[in-house]
Amino acid sequence: MSIAGKVTVITGATGNLGAAVTSRFLADGARAALVYQDEGKLQALLPQLPEAGQRLALKADVTDEVQVERLMGEVHERLGGPDILLNLVGGYTFGKKVVDLDLATWEHMMSLNLTSMFLCCRHALRHMLAQGYGRVVNVSSKAALDLPAGAAAYAVAKAGVTSFTTCLAHELKGSGASVAAIMPSIIDTPATRAAMPKADFSKWVKPEEIAQAMAYLASDEGGAMNGAIVPLFGAL
Repeated sequence: MSIAGKVTVITGATGNLGAAVTSRFLADGARAALVYQDEGKLQALLPQLPEAGQRLALKADVTDEVQVERLMGEVHERLGGPDILLNLVGGYTFGKKVVDLDLATWEHMMSLNLTSMFLCCRHALRHMLAQGYGRVVNVSSKAALDLPAGAAAYAVAKAGVTSFTTCLAHELKGSGASVAAIMPSIIDTPATRAAMPKADFSKWVKPEEIAQAMAYLASDEGGAMNGAIVPLFGAL
């Protein structure tokens, strides 16, 4: 299994999960385009990254189609490909029942978790299909199966990621490109520990474990898993 030399677009590269995934892909020799929005987070991340591989930091709002199209075009011009797309951008909100859920929150969850993925897939795949090769890995959530009360907007958005991945997999058959999604439970990050300080952190899935799964799905061999929705539940 190798992703060495593969041009890899990583959205949400400066987040807690993004940092682990970016480190793994660079260590494996990928040529990584790090998509970010917060300059401070980028500068904090860069010294932590391995020297292996090649990296290019690009600022973009992946919920904006104009910026996404420009992003993928710049990656293609400066690095080639893209060969791999990792859709890590996302966010969650909990605690409001539907009768109390405002439209702005609903639309934000759909935009951040679902629309961003659609736009990145759409514009990355134009290059992948032209070259006859591509790997896309999306991020769903166990919440898409559990459908917990008070999390309708997030759970529906992540269920949409799962459905989108399956639909896209059918479209990509025979093209040389493939798509899969991981479905993590609670990810063990500083933010989730702060939000749930009394929880048993040992049961949560680690960012490094997710990075390992994504590296396989993004590899040449991972193309055989077209349409797979991979559960990464830890001990939950």
